[in-house]
Amino acid sequence: MRIFLISAIVVAASGSCLAAEIKTIAGKDGRSLITLSGEINVGDADLFKAAVKSANDAGKFVANIRLNSIGGNLVEGVKLADTVRFGKISTNVGKDATCASACFLVFAAGATKFANYTAQIGVHGASTSGGEEAGDGTVAMARVAKELGVPAAIIGRMVVTPPSEMVWLTPQDLQSMGTSMLGKPDQLAAATSSPSAAPSQTKPGEPLQLGRDVTSQNTSASLSPEEKWKRLVSGAVDLSAQQNGGKARTVRNCQPELKLCNTGVYFKLDGNDAVLLKREDVNGYIVKKELCTFNSYGDTRWCWNVDTDKRHRDMKDSKGEWNKVADD
Repeated sequence: MRIFLISAIVVAASGSCLAAEIKTIAGKDGRSLITLSGEINVGDADLFKAAVKSANDAGKFVANIRLNSIGGNLVEGVKLADTVRFGKISTNVGKDATCASACFLVFAAGATKFANYTAQIGVHGASTSGGEEAGDGTVAMARVAKELGVPAAIIGRMVVTPPSEMVWLTPQDLQSMGTSMLGKPDQLAAATSSPSAAPSQTKPGEPLQLGRDVTSQNTSASLSPEEKWKRLVSGAVDLSAQQNGGKARTVRNCQPELKLCNTGVYFKLDGNDAVLLKREDVNGYIVKKELCTFNSYGDTRWCWNVDTDKRHRDMKDSKGEWNKVADD
């Protein structure tokens, strides 16, 4: 992994300075398993390298690292990921285990990846040592994730989620990055929950990833409208650039008859076309900010108003103009 990517990341330090617990379990077939549990801190990458070297010196090949960590020091997590990838080591998050934040990069570095259905694997943005959001760190973390082959949709969710919160990946998310799921799905809790607790059903073409995450529990209520909008724009531009050869796909057009101009960033969510749209009047005042996704025909769209949290559905008429048909 390129050194500049590691050095560019802002350390997401925790309150504890204790190193993670790293243990080696020798197998009978010439292989070894290393377990890493606890918070990732400075020095853990060196401890892991020492464990790998010790196993190799004993004629053992380290085939797997089993992870159970809430994260910790991000730079150290990148170093761990670098060693895992170079050593072609598989990663595993076992039954009821957690792998989040910096640990996610270690997991993503696995030559092959395994996760139990009961495991929790999560992502969010980077923070400074003081716990504040680190925009540059999040961008660098996204670059590392991209280099590790993490799908753009997951990276998009990472960059729009503040470090004080977490996006827990679904089995479908994990499978999209080549993870093999182990154990048996346990959905009884969801099946027996009260109707009010059941997850809402989404419509085809509705904002399924970036929009759903930002509109629900993954956006801090303390964020100002300006900060929330900046986060959305940053996430959309990053996704668009990844999906369009490094350059975000943007558009601007004006409607003189309405005295309005629209500026948008186009990208894809769950395979659907999406746009983050800003509408300004002749004085440059922003009158509407929306995130919309389109159906496969491009003639129906579902939109979410960033400021009011209201949703509506539009359809194109024979002239190609959008008309609202329902409030969702």
